[in-house]
Amino acid sequence: MAESLRIGQFAAACGVTPRTLRFYEERGLLPTPTRQVRTMRRYSPDLIPRVERIQQLQSLLDWSLEDIRAVLALEDQVATLRNRYHHSNSALNRQALLEEATTLTINQLTRVRQRLIGLQNLQQDLEEKLARYQALSTQSHTRGESC
Repeated sequence: MAESLRIGQFAAACGVTPRTLRFYEERGLLPTPTRQVRTMRRYSPDLIPRVERIQQLQSLLDWSLEDIRAVLALEDQVATLRNRYHHSNSALNRQALLEEATTLTINQLTRVRQRLIGLQNLQQDLEEKLARYQALSTQSHTRGESC
């Protein structure tokens, strides 16, 4: 078995903060780590894929505060552009404002589409697993096996 890591080392290896790890522990997403001298948390490197999976699922299924801030900032920018558009008498200026709003919206739409692709990949993975489990279940029933 690989040598255990202190919380800072483990967090760095996972690309998260120690605070994030504590949060995951509090929420039951990670097992309680072993403790050594002076109650220092020690983590197995074997848990790194679990933290990566948590991060993947969080990014696919939940909006982070950063994402929420980005959406609100976009909405604020578009509202400002809309206001400037309605107060402009110049066709050239209005066209430039529309182009800017279009660019901002395309960028946000691209982020949403990327999320959807990730969710579709996750859905496909889960459907494939379910089909395998159902096929195995059917095979074991036809052979008269029991759990």
